[in-house]
Amino acid sequence: MNSYRKGANYERELIDILRSRGYAAIRVAGSGMARFEQPDIIAGNGSKVLAFECKFSSSDYKTINKADVNEFFEFSKRFGAKPFLAFRFPHSEWFFKLVENNVEDNVSVKKSDKFLLISEII
Repeated sequence: MNSYRKGANYERELIDILRSRGYAAIRVAGSGMARFEQPDIIAGNGSKVLAFECKFSSSDYKTINKADVNEFFEFSKRFGAKPFLAFRFPHSEWFFKLVENNVEDNVSVKKSDKFLLISEII
């Protein structure tokens, strides 16, 4: 399975989790190919709007370009959504990191880092 298809399947998995917890959720078409960084998923429940930039890794480590994170943060702020980086590592559940402001450097994470769980963000 190619990486695009694998990523889309993981995004659908997260959408199913969000829907099972009462959120309406959609994948944003062309999010990975857009000229400006857009979220992969937008979800809401009538009182809260969440944006997710999903990242997958076949290892226990992932780095995200600071420009991508900052564009995602700015989009989410304009949209009125709470921005989360969503990580899926091998043999793990989903992990989340809230983006609270623009970052100065690339964002590097390890599977062993402290993350938020789905139950803590919705």
